[in-house]
Amino acid sequence: MKRTGNITTYSNGRVRYGPDMKILIVGAGIAGLTLCGLLEQRGFQPTLIERAPEFGDVGYVIVVWPSGSRILKGLGLYELLEDRGCAFTDYKISNYKGKFINSYTIDPVVEKYGPIISIYRPDLIDILKKVVSENSIRMDTTVVSLQDTKDGVETVFSDGSKGTYDIVIGCDGIKSAIRKDVFGDMPLRYSGMSGWGFWVNPDLCSSEGIIEYWGKGKFLGMWPTRGRLAVFTSVKRKSGVQDSVDTRIESIRKTFAEFGGVVPEILHGLGDPRDIYYDEYNDFSMNSWSCGRVVLVGDSVHAILPNAGAGVSMAMESAAVLAEELCRTDSVNFSHAFWQYESRRKARVNKVQNQSRIMGKFIYTESGILSSVRDYLVRVYSSRQLFRYWDSMLKDPL
Repeated sequence: MKRTGNITTYSNGRVRYGPDMKILIVGAGIAGLTLCGLLEQRGFQPTLIERAPEFGDVGYVIVVWPSGSRILKGLGLYELLEDRGCAFTDYKISNYKGKFINSYTIDPVVEKYGPIISIYRPDLIDILKKVVSENSIRMDTTVVSLQDTKDGVETVFSDGSKGTYDIVIGCDGIKSAIRKDVFGDMPLRYSGMSGWGFWVNPDLCSSEGIIEYWGKGKFLGMWPTRGRLAVFTSVKRKSGVQDSVDTRIESIRKTFAEFGGVVPEILHGLGDPRDIYYDEYNDFSMNSWSCGRVVLVGDSVHAILPNAGAGVSMAMESAAVLAEELCRTDSVNFSHAFWQYESRRKARVNKVQNQSRIMGKFIYTESGILSSVRDYLVRVYSSRQLFRYWDSMLKDPL
């Protein structure tokens, strides 16, 4: 074995260490941009590809937990998050008729861990782009083929170019093409709920907190951020139900016709149905997060149901842990870094996934009796108990 600078020559050829490794990141969403920024901060020069021709304005309100904020602090971006986001102050729950059930303060959570901040997704994307070199990002580009060899992953791109990488990282979301190419078809786990998301007049909500209406197998929540107000809905239904643009407004109004409070005003003011997003609520988990030289991060490997508001922070946490482990490996012994990354993250991710599933079953019960019991439990559930829930979610090491 011969060592020269950062390069060691073994009998099997040249080995690249840490920042000298050639890394391809697929997907320039929250996970991909966070990972790319963290790696560049440590001296790496990764390549980040994104299938969209431009970043655009895709997305609604997302939530950054204090664990995600810590990563933005490390990247020097936290002040921008504060400037463009909105810190929650309280959480209010009503029944479907609009009758108030309970209101919770999150001050104890803020005092111990820091604020929980909502932000328009494109704004967070824009913030993360500030720590990623323009030369690192290739837009309107996808992977056509991957071939894992002893010398690296030979990659062919949609623009006809080719490259060989020591490591390929899939950050391309819950419907990950990289996961499908490398691991094969893996079914998503349907929660039994689907729903619509759309923007409404911010004046409908004077509070800087979340306001939710809980019905029988139905849910409508108002989530504010700076200058914007998003509404997210959920309804219990079978998988595969078609949502036609032509009947979308009618479907929403019919589904929530019995809801009170400000909901009738929301339903009356629904705009262009093409601007309303519809999807089924799925999550996803895998036994192994890597295969050969390919490893997955974020929703591509551990998607979480949206009711917990945890997906963004979980993706950022995983990106941070993987970035740390890649600093301590090389182009030959990467498999141990992948194992360390998975070992450090799996228990925490499983815990948050399980909590989101339990919360979903609690909120979306269709039984009249059980929903009455649920509303009673919410009424007697104190802010101190809510703090204990948040504490259990935030205290775990990354």
